[in-house]
Amino acid sequence: DFYKNYSIKIVLLRQKEKMLWQARNKAIKTSNSDYVLLFDDDSRVNPNWIINHLKCLDFFNVDVSAGASKSTVGAPIPIHYDYFRWGDQFDTGNAMLKKEIFKRCGLFDRQFEKMRMGDGEYGARIFLKGYKIVNNPKAYRIHLKSPTGGLRLHGSWDGMRPTSIFSPRPIPSVLYLIKKYWGKKAAINNLLITIPFSLSPYHMKGKKSGYILSLIF
Repeated sequence: DFYKNYSIKIVLLRQKEKMLWQARNKAIKTSNSDYVLLFDDDSRVNPNWIINHLKCLDFFNVDVSAGASKSTVGAPIPIHYDYFRWGDQFDTGNAMLKKEIFKRCGLFDRQFEKMRMGDGEYGARIFLKGYKIVNNPKAYRIHLKSPTGGLRLHGSWDGMRPTSIFSPRPIPSVLYLIKKYWGKKAAINNLLITIPFSLSPYHMKGKKSGYILSLIF
């Protein structure tokens, strides 16, 4: 009812299943626009958020505007989130991209359903196809990282920290991603490097005290 006061056409798609990538794929296939804007519901943005994505695509003549995600929960906000640069990540919680990309790169991989790294894998696919991504600090979101809902509902705070100590570490989609692009040997090396530093709680992620506690444990 809120949108009835505005002269914009809203097509609302409802989905019973709690499937992130199924929902994204369904919306993309339904859309007939030139651009796709991706967003998460546990976020807050400024009123000029959309126009700043469009400005980035136009000014830099690129294919993807990767908006920065800032949060006070978990690891500190990296300094390089505050300036324009070639994008080194793709976060579907805040991004605008040309619709044509999905025609060449396909849709999101459903193997990541209910797990992490699905957007990271798609970012790698975009990069390998030669598309240009720019990190956009102007179109940032405040990521609330609600304690419930979303992927946390399915059992993980991030790719290395499940919500239960009895769950696999890392979550299966992380190994799937590494093996898909780099093979079994790289997956084993990744485990040896990352596991010793991932045994601390999520709120200590990125902190020296967290790394030391994890190594001791």
